[in-house]
Amino acid sequence: MDRDFKDRCLRTRLRFYFITDHGPGCPDPVRQVKIALEAGATAVQYRNKAFVLGDWDQARAIRKLCKRAGALLLINDHVLLAKALGADGVHLGQGDCPPGLARSILGPEAIVGLSVSNRQELAKSDLAPCDYIGSGPVFATSSKADAKPVRGPQGLARVVAASPLPVVAIGGITAATAGECLRQGAAGVAVISHITRAKSPEARAAALAKALGVEKPA
Repeated sequence: MDRDFKDRCLRTRLRFYFITDHGPGCPDPVRQVKIALEAGATAVQYRNKAFVLGDWDQARAIRKLCKRAGALLLINDHVLLAKALGADGVHLGQGDCPPGLARSILGPEAIVGLSVSNRQELAKSDLAPCDYIGSGPVFATSSKADAKPVRGPQGLARVVAASPLPVVAIGGITAATAGECLRQGAAGVAVISHITRAKSPEARAAALAKALGVEKPA
């Protein structure tokens, strides 16, 4: 697939990027994904750091939901799980599987995303096998205990300006701040706790979709 064409398609499909939350007290991940997709999520990342074989049915159910909704399904870290599920691709951190190895396992049509927090990480990253960048935290977040220092909208803008790939903003983003991320050039925003830890996740998801200009599925 032509790189420019793939980038244009991705910019649309990365707009509303939901990441599952397996923290205590959160709704079941399958329900989380249903809520996000019903609001209009265009991509889902299954982020289960403690994945075991007993979670296979959960992951497969999420795969079916995404396929039915026409949303991307990306797997955090677990390249072989992505392969087994027939997911659309993976999202990798700086210390995870090298992007080139993920590409060789998943093939040329798969989507490979990489976390990059600043321009220094961007400069040292192997972007050739990648399709998009996840950058943050833009704002303070409680979703990740190992989150890096907050970069702010200006830090996001610097990564966007330096990146040859579409950038998804992440970290403490809400319906009120999503528009600012788009104005800084992000192709989309990724959210976790803004939806999963809300009293009304349905209302939060709907508000975010509206802020991003994403239409609710018919």
